Amino acid sequence: MNIYSATDTSAMQQVLDAFQAKYPEVRLVYTEYNTRELHEALLGGTISDADIVISSSVDLQVDLVNRGMANSIDVKMDPAIPRWAQWRSELFGFTFEPVVTVYNKKAFETFEFPATRSALALAIRDNPEFFENATGTYDIALSGVGYLFAAQDMEKGYQFWRLVESFGRAGAETFCCTSHVLDKVAKGELLVGYNVIGSYAAERMRLDPRLAIAAFTDYTLVMSRSAFVHRSAPNPDTAELFIEYLLSREGQRKITQSSALISILEAVEGKSERMTIFGNLEAMRPIKFSPGLIGYLDRLKRAQLLADWQDALGSNGME
Repeated sequence: MNIYSATDTSAMQQVLDAFQAKYPEVRLVYTEYNTRELHEALLGGTISDADIVISSSVDLQVDLVNRGMANSIDVKMDPAIPRWAQWRSELFGFTFEPVVTVYNKKAFETFEFPATRSALALAIRDNPEFFENATGTYDIALSGVGYLFAAQDMEKGYQFWRLVESFGRAGAETFCCTSHVLDKVAKGELLVGYNVIGSYAAERMRLDPRLAIAAFTDYTLVMSRSAFVHRSAPNPDTAELFIEYLLSREGQRKITQSSALISILEAVEGKSERMTIFGNLEAMRPIKFSPGLIGYLDRLKRAQLLADWQDALGSNGME
């Protein structure tokens, strides 16, 4: 069975191993892509043997499903899987991953990290030397999930643009991937990394005490990694079995207890302990699977958002 995925292999390996141990007759081939590259490869037809497609960019996933690229399946799942993370019996979310800001712990020993986007924008304005060339975030032109987060932030109001403008004045750098931001912040080459995937950040923080996580109290976006069975899947029955495993109590337990990811089910042993790092759960705002997500992929809307982003961030936003 061929899985094409925009999820780090290391983050999924334990889950893949557990599925293979349960079904030893299944041979898994896992191929890792960037979110936007995966979307373009599927649209362009350069991937022809996909059984399962997995991505953190749910807007790109909804787009592929809307184009008729997914099989509708009657998947057996734990009934507590939330409805907001499902669409048309074709696309299924299986993780619960807050979108967070990371910072260098040593740099903020005497400087309390701001609790909201507005407060961070003010801190950058009032402390220009401290924050100069010290912030980073996704390059939303290159990163599918970065673009998704920016589009969702834009819906929340003006504070987002105020913050991006502050990043621009501070000479922010942009990156393709969460891992690059985490590397820079851990080393102290950057002090703040905005809108990174919380599950990856939490796993890195567990191993590296130089990092700390802030989940803003104005709101914290939550994304769910999603999967679908490709319409031309060479092994559709096995692919459906894999999605059922991801959405089962057993699979969800494995995700939380043995991977860098976090289960979408609430009542899974170990999840509450892992979620404590993200603070106030009432601020969590899941990104709902819906056709409304496709609107920001419209060519003209995308061009406008990218232009506004670049204007706000300024020329310093390019590596």
